[in-house]
Amino acid sequence: MFPAMTRVLAILLLVACTDHAAPPPAKPLSSAQRPITARAKLPANLIPLVPQHGIYVAGGGLTSAPWRVVVDDDANTLFAGSSKTANTPSFGKLEKESTQPLSPHNKDYLGKLADDAWREPAPATPPEPTADYDEIVIVADGDDCFFLEGYGPIKRPAAAKLIEMLRAAGGL
Repeated sequence: MFPAMTRVLAILLLVACTDHAAPPPAKPLSSAQRPITARAKLPANLIPLVPQHGIYVAGGGLTSAPWRVVVDDDANTLFAGSSKTANTPSFGKLEKESTQPLSPHNKDYLGKLADDAWREPAPATPPEPTADYDEIVIVADGDDCFFLEGYGPIKRPAAAKLIEMLRAAGGL
């Protein structure tokens, strides 16, 4: 009688100690993972301007003046530049350039916006290309980068907000 009762008690003890909690729900792929572009696959003329850790945004075109904002998280700086001359590259020397210290608040805030843009799902249909204006967003985390080219103004809400806030932070 005792061996049978011991077995029943052992089974009850095992069942009582088992974790019956359901596993946490899986995050949707779009919010759990970030699409990655290797740094070496970025446009060659931009690679020297993209910080190791930070954000690069730029715009301009055939009939639009160029501008660029770069946040370098390692150097804690924010660079902003613009020109008045249309059809000049945003990756070259700009007529008006300035670099300022990156405040801890802006580093956190802009970093959060950059992460939101990186995780934002791509639209089901690609944007219609615009011939006279283009915007680019690159968020860099070492050799892993997020690269978004708008072929016109970037329309994705999180990326558009990142551009808007970076331009404001840079005084553009």
